Amino acid sequence: MKKLFYILIFASCAFFLTDTTSAATPDEVCRKIVRPPEVTVTVSYGRLKYDTSKNNRSLTRMHIRQYGGNVPAGRQVHGLATYDFNTRISLKIIKNTSNKGISCVYPSNVKLNIEMQNPVIYLSKSLQPGSCLYEIAMRHEQTHQQINIEALEYYLPIIQQRFLEAVKSNPYMSSSSDINLTLAKEKLNEKYLAAINPILEEMQNEINTEQARLDSIENYDYEAALCR
Repeated sequence: MKKLFYILIFASCAFFLTDTTSAATPDEVCRKIVRPPEVTVTVSYGRLKYDTSKNNRSLTRMHIRQYGGNVPAGRQVHGLATYDFNTRISLKIIKNTSNKGISCVYPSNVKLNIEMQNPVIYLSKSLQPGSCLYEIAMRHEQTHQQINIEALEYYLPIIQQRFLEAVKSNPYMSSSSDINLTLAKEKLNEKYLAAINPILEEMQNEINTEQARLDSIENYDYEAALCR
């Protein structure tokens, strides 16, 4: 259940010009000297692990911490699926200063890393391997993990598009004075994140909806009936 995608979205070069117009504005100067960056998006899924060391009570507490709410009275949590979702943007930026003192800062390389790491399926140690309850619980938790993967694969093209648009819409920073590189990185990073965060939130809401449907009382009753 380990996958790795590496998608090259945009890579090209533009000609490099120096400041030849004394009356040119910082924006005009920088527009001439910037080079379009190489933009990549990587997506990785960690190796799925299984844990059968916890009892039902521990799994119930973990379930409440993970998803909130309460487990219905009389119900026992036989399993749990967890994972860590992270997004990271890394930038390599270039600063050029013209002979007129105009500063231009622009990225040469922009990377977005999307990670679904540390996926774990917990099954209660009270379940007997090979039993009906064990197999049903295993299938249930595997479905939880599959929902996460399918949701990310569905939203990935949208995330890519929004991210590339954000990079193209913010090609450089210009100033008639010096530009702090650390602050420039932070501002560019904020703009990129602002473009993709709404999509990531929408994806997470979709995941939560599907996970809640799988954990509905009706579905629990259906799965329990399979072992009677």
